[in-house]
Amino acid sequence: MSELLEHTEPADRDESTPLRLAGFGLTALGGMLIGVGALLPWIRSSLAGLPDAISPTYYGIDLPDGLAVLASTVVVLAGLAVTRLTSSRRARRFAGGAIIAASFVAFAVAGVAALTAASRFEPTVVDDVLADLDSSGNATTVQREQIEELVETRLALGPFVGLAGGVFGIVGGALVLSWTGRAKDRTRSASGADEASGHPIEDGRERDR
Repeated sequence: MSELLEHTEPADRDESTPLRLAGFGLTALGGMLIGVGALLPWIRSSLAGLPDAISPTYYGIDLPDGLAVLASTVVVLAGLAVTRLTSSRRARRFAGGAIIAASFVAFAVAGVAALTAASRFEPTVVDDVLADLDSSGNATTVQREQIEELVETRLALGPFVGLAGGVFGIVGGALVLSWTGRAKDRTRSASGADEASGHPIEDGRERDR
């Protein structure tokens, strides 16, 4: 029994290493920011001389870009749960890779949106304004051109929050992978030491599965 306790003690210490805690914390923060970013406004519009009531505001979940970022949140948080709940190092490595990939998707989508969304979705804003002004959908080309001259679109906070979340998620996922690799190396070192001293390896949880 004493030999078993001696062998499992390093593993218990490993479970609370600063590297692991940092990876978990940064990944959690990244996932939260990515999700919040997807729910915040992404595009605000205004029309010169027209009431603000007909100037639409678009949230992340109203746009394909924002939905992609929101989906990334699910993957990041699910990967984080796996790294926390499982003892399989193979599963932890897979989850860490998924966290990095999903965070990179959120970073890339939010970054592209920050650069292009205001201009890309301006025709959508014009269509929505025309639909509010003339629900029959019979707006003329002249009316459309007039609205296009009045419409101004600007980027809101959402993409930038998603962008920051992507950065934290990538760093957090990388730390999780690094911690998993170091824990594996320490397990192999401990196994070699036990074999050299003649102590059997009784804690199967420490083997890489």
